[in-house]
Amino acid sequence: MGLLMSVRKRRTVAAVAALVSAGLASAVLVTLPAHADTVVSGSQSVTSTGTLGNGAAPGGTVSRSQAVQRAQDWVDRAVPYSPNGLNSPYGWWADSATGGRYREDCSGLVSMAWQLTGSLTTYSLPSVSTRLGSLDDLKPGDAINSTSHVVLFASWTDSSHTSANVYTESGTAYPTRYTRYSRSYLESSGYYGLRYNKIVDSSAPQGYPDPASLPTGTLVKSPNNPMVKLIINGAGLAVAGSDVTPDGYDLSKVVTVDDAKFWALPSSLPSGAVVHDQGGGANRYAMVGGAALHISAAEWTANGYNTRADMGVPTSWLQQALQASLPAGTVVADEAGADPNRYVMIGGAALHISAAEWTADGYNNQPLVGVPGSWLQDAATKTPPSGTVLMDQSGADPNRYVTAGGTAAHITAAEWTADGYDGQALMGVPGSWLAAAVAAAPADGTLVKGQAGTDPNVYVMVNGSALLLTGAEFDAYYASRQPAGVPESWEAGVVARRLKDGTVVKNVSGADPSVYVMAGGMAVPLTAADFTGLGYDQQPLRAVPGTWEAAAAAKAAPADGTLLRSPDSATVWRVTAGSKKAAAAGSYNAADVVAVPNALTAKLPTVTG
Repeated sequence: MGLLMSVRKRRTVAAVAALVSAGLASAVLVTLPAHADTVVSGSQSVTSTGTLGNGAAPGGTVSRSQAVQRAQDWVDRAVPYSPNGLNSPYGWWADSATGGRYREDCSGLVSMAWQLTGSLTTYSLPSVSTRLGSLDDLKPGDAINSTSHVVLFASWTDSSHTSANVYTESGTAYPTRYTRYSRSYLESSGYYGLRYNKIVDSSAPQGYPDPASLPTGTLVKSPNNPMVKLIINGAGLAVAGSDVTPDGYDLSKVVTVDDAKFWALPSSLPSGAVVHDQGGGANRYAMVGGAALHISAAEWTANGYNTRADMGVPTSWLQQALQASLPAGTVVADEAGADPNRYVMIGGAALHISAAEWTADGYNNQPLVGVPGSWLQDAATKTPPSGTVLMDQSGADPNRYVTAGGTAAHITAAEWTADGYDGQALMGVPGSWLAAAVAAAPADGTLVKGQAGTDPNVYVMVNGSALLLTGAEFDAYYASRQPAGVPESWEAGVVARRLKDGTVVKNVSGADPSVYVMAGGMAVPLTAADFTGLGYDQQPLRAVPGTWEAAAAAKAAPADGTLLRSPDSATVWRVTAGSKKAAAAGSYNAADVVAVPNALTAKLPTVTG
């Protein structure tokens, strides 16, 4: 499966301002997220009731501003996604304004926004709408549809239509969201525009001005919607009620503008813009691809940011921009050039591109975006979120992987379809980075669970091994963490992997205050003197489930082949059938020998000959 990328003229790392009108690299997404229409039992509970609408019965006309406002209401209410009616007390939304009842999934959101008589699906929405000839024909309140997902279009982020602001109900990780999809992702993934047959352009009296023509600093609103936006260089940034007082906005000076043009305002500032919180604070940020990147005090002057217009933006808008990630596939470099490396952004993480991969993988054909070096340094330490599906950008490694706590877990061919990975976004990443991620152990404390559900257990990762959690332990100590779904073939391997010799562990509950060192699967107790005398106070102390620890401590002896040495002797012992035998010099690797208390070697019978 090849990687789909837009090919654009290469740019150097000159000032980010040079990229203002160029747009960013396309997202390297090959397949669609698996969060399409659900089939929810009619017995599911009814959620809170909506209050928006024109009082008309379902199936009637709806204006564009009403459709957008109804979708925004789901965002304001944080309406949860309901996957097949499972894992949630929700499933259906009862709309008091129209009497309609809608599923809490992607097409249910669009059906609700359009005030349909019920929830259609991505396959049946075309029966009540007309397909648009181009994405450029989209207007607020239209839908962007595919065979497996649909979103409600709100506006373009810029006049070049490089990214769309959309409303989406897209999975259990989030409630309804107002977010951004890149144009290249939509086109490469087979999305197309749909216009509801009964949607009408909002009726506004003639004579309202074009908001984009108003001076920076003007507050504007539509005649059909209470939302207020701040005009900055032709863009409209949403102002929340919480912004009014701290940011000093005078609502008596709000200008009513043309409805259609209000919704068509770009919602983000161009790359290279420098902003600060209108409500106060000394921090400054560079806007890149809709994300606000912090500029350090040293970079403010050294990188020339102090020569650009410094614009105050609504506090709530800035908070959202600070949480935004650069679009997947954006190629970045240190604005100042202090770090000569190049990186590609995937899920908020900057992945290093080797010199060989720069040209061979086509990264040199994408725009190169300069970013603050301090921000880049932090992003380069991150890994893509658990659950990200990956492939080698070059295709040299034909396998597919899913991330879990910083590792890349291999997906077998059988699991690719059976576990639903084929329906998720597939990210191309540099092969050198991928190889390192495959070899890396998941971060301690990462929870994993088989994606297929065949193994119902949850495990916690400790030093590369997966340790079983009881239900009580999960509830008491790990319930705040979301288990990462992993291929069960990979899970079986880390469950069977014995915790590494020399790992120092302690019960996560603290009920057992003892500290242990692992030797051949056995948890060997350490006294305070052992802990320091054997040097284990210089190693990480890892938390493990109490039930697992108790079972490991109850073992009579380490596994056969384990190499031991205690302070009372220079002899290295090899464990054999619960006994110990002196290991001949040169027959072992010194790095494999575990230092243990005298008490353990003393209790093991000695075998000679």
